[in-house]
Amino acid sequence: MATIDKEAVELFKQKAAPVSIKVVEVKGMAEAAAYAVDVCEKKDFCERIYCGTEQTSAGISKADKKTFCAPNLTDKEYAAVAALGADKGFDMLRSGMRGHLEGIDVTFTTADGAVAETATSIIECMSEDIRLATMIAEIHVVALKKSQIKKTSYDVEPYLQKLMEQGVMYTAFISGASRTADIERVLTMGVHGPLELHIALMEA
Repeated sequence: MATIDKEAVELFKQKAAPVSIKVVEVKGMAEAAAYAVDVCEKKDFCERIYCGTEQTSAGISKADKKTFCAPNLTDKEYAAVAALGADKGFDMLRSGMRGHLEGIDVTFTTADGAVAETATSIIECMSEDIRLATMIAEIHVVALKKSQIKKTSYDVEPYLQKLMEQGVMYTAFISGASRTADIERVLTMGVHGPLELHIALMEA
């Protein structure tokens, strides 16, 4: 079983609050998926998608459905979350994000690592669908194992070095919800990415 650095975990949780990250503790992937689906069910419809009277191919108004995507899960993990989302009537996506650039309600991904000192999640994004999904969703929920959390950026160097040796790579370092103060010096959320970032912190 992977070793958990309890100090790093506590530091991650402490650093998450100042950058508007909501951290919840779950037992495993199934509970993390259920949490993400619950977040989608409780949120308002995505304003960037659900406007006007555009219809889906099934003749259902898009305003009657929410969009939930999970681009980097394993087949087994996706099947489980897709079943939960289907029960809620969500439009479930795993690929084809270019067809949904107007916005997505919730993106659910797994992390490949994390840095505690900045509450940063690390996600390999070689797939364009993963890159788009993590940018155009209103809410991003990340499933993160406690054993993946390292204290400092220096501690993740070996992992990053292995990725670099594979050649061209895209790796996202995500530290909180999207924000900017460039607009008349007023802090604005969701300009360059999600309005909210949730971390489902798993024991495994």
